[in-house]
Amino acid sequence: MSEREVRAPSDVDRRQHLAALHSAWATPLDVVAAVVGEVTKAPVVECRRVVDGEVNEVYDVTVERGPSLIVRISHNGSEDHDREAWVLGECASRGIRAPLVHALRRVEVGSELRSVMVMEKLPGERLADLDPGEVDVRRALEEVGAWLKQLHAIPVNGLGRLNGSGVGTFETLEEWLANVITEANTFEDAGRSAGFEPATVRGWLGEIVDAFRAAPPRMIMSHNDLLSVHVLVHDGRLSGIIDFGVAAAEPAANDFALWDFREGRRFPVEWIQVGYGDPSLFEPPNDRTYRALWLLHGLWYLRHYHVTGFPPGVVAGRDRLLRGPER
Repeated sequence: MSEREVRAPSDVDRRQHLAALHSAWATPLDVVAAVVGEVTKAPVVECRRVVDGEVNEVYDVTVERGPSLIVRISHNGSEDHDREAWVLGECASRGIRAPLVHALRRVEVGSELRSVMVMEKLPGERLADLDPGEVDVRRALEEVGAWLKQLHAIPVNGLGRLNGSGVGTFETLEEWLANVITEANTFEDAGRSAGFEPATVRGWLGEIVDAFRAAPPRMIMSHNDLLSVHVLVHDGRLSGIIDFGVAAAEPAANDFALWDFREGRRFPVEWIQVGYGDPSLFEPPNDRTYRALWLLHGLWYLRHYHVTGFPPGVVAGRDRLLRGPER
């Protein structure tokens, strides 16, 4: 590993971080079983806790004489689930490979109202967990690119995070940029914790704003959290993409820039671009927008792990920003 290669948080560090988050979430299993029972009318055989991800309490549920289900429980309101249900409904209507939503319920547990989503469990394993020597990674990533082309064709309105009707938070690019600028102090604090001077962070923010104003990008439906942990592969082929909780109306290159920042050299973004089939998104003058999106994801990454108190994540973000885009 070169000195400039990003050092991702170790598995131990990440497991400890996730365990701490999930320890605060504990929905009684009889509540989970009751919601599943509404969907399947079959007894629950096993309810396995999945300690992964940083937003939802998750269970892999096996029922008698039926397919397994995934149950995701939000303790932070229903907004993410409403958004996800809308996107997955659009995917289902277009034949885009993603889980079907069987039920979305609001359940009161004690004094808390929780959102419970019961979903299809897609076949396959996460790309992140596969040995690159045992799967045709290039083929899988080209299939991700073709899948993205389908997703990006879903019509959306506005900019930013979508609501449960597919409408973005902001009406104009200036409103969208203003939201970024309001985070300047938090970005600087996060950068300072990683060893960056405030002037460096301000320079990146200026570059981002200037790039978007110089050539306002086309906004499309974006997964907005496209990572190898959300890509499922079965028998060597893409079986689907999961986790649409932060789907948004974003610039067309957004999903590629995020993948580039987070996945680095292990899973080349160029192979996803080949499957997508639109090289103009990454060529001049659009390469300036691509770099701006890449930097923006880096700043949000630093901010997230600074605010949530996970120093290994801050270090990984710092190292990745220092190395620069892979493409």
